[in-house]
Amino acid sequence: MRSYLKIVAMSVLIVSLAFVTSSIEKPPLFIEMEVKGVRLDALGQNSVVILADKEGKKALPIWIGPLEAHAIDRELNNITPPRPLTHDLLHSILNQVQAKVKEVKIIELKEQTYYAILFLTLEKQVMEIDARPSDAIILALKSKTPIFVSSKILDEQGIAMTQKKDFAERHGIRIQELTPSLASHFNFKGGKGVLVSDVLAGSTSEVSGMKAGDILIRIGQREVGSVHEFEETLDAIKGETKLRITLFRDDQLREVELTLKP
Repeated sequence: MRSYLKIVAMSVLIVSLAFVTSSIEKPPLFIEMEVKGVRLDALGQNSVVILADKEGKKALPIWIGPLEAHAIDRELNNITPPRPLTHDLLHSILNQVQAKVKEVKIIELKEQTYYAILFLTLEKQVMEIDARPSDAIILALKSKTPIFVSSKILDEQGIAMTQKKDFAERHGIRIQELTPSLASHFNFKGGKGVLVSDVLAGSTSEVSGMKAGDILIRIGQREVGSVHEFEETLDAIKGETKLRITLFRDDQLREVELTLKP
C-alpha cells in the first residue's frame, strides 16, 4: 500500500512539475512597436525614424532616407499629397488586387543595415516579402497594421527611455549613449565611451579641438562609459581649470585640453 501511495505521489509531482514548466512564459521573439516620429540626428543631419515599444521602455532609432522620412511624417500627420506618390501608388495597387498588409517585422541587423519582412495576405495565403524597414513602416501606417521588432535587436540596439538619461550637455558639448550600432559605425572596439553628438560653435570644447563624432573615453584618469558617468565625473571636479580628455577619432586615440570657465 505504501509503495502504491509513493507511486501515486510521484506521478502527481511529475505532472505538477510538467504543468509549471509549460506554464512559464517564454520571452517573446518579437516586440510590437509604435512609430513615435522622425527627426534629424544631431551628428550628420540624417533622417531617423523612432520606434518605441508600447510600454515606453525602449526606443529604436533607424536611419532612413529623406523621402521615406517625409512619407512617414505625412502619414503620422494625416497629410494627403495632391497626387499619389510612390508609396500611395503601391498601397492602391495592393488594395485593387485585394492584398492586405497583415504585419511588418524587422528581423535582422547585418553590417549596419536593418532587414524587414512585409507579410501580405491574398486569397487566404500569407506571403513574405523582403523589404526595407522604411518602406514596410510606411505601408504598415497606411494599412494600420502592427509593426514588430526582433527582441534581440531591441535588446542590443534599443535605447532605454525611462531607466537612464540618454543625453547631456556640458561645456558646449552634447553627449549621448554609445550603442553597439554607433560604436561599430565609428569602428570603435574599446570597452567604454560616450559619443560627442554636437559641439557648440565658440564654446571652450570647440576651442580645445573636440568635434562631433568623437568618442569620449576618459576625463583625466577616469573612464567614462555612460551619460551618467560623464555628468558624475564633471560634478566631482572642484577647483580644476583644465581637463585632459582622451578621445577616439579616425581610428586613433587623441588627447585634448579643455579649459573650464570660472
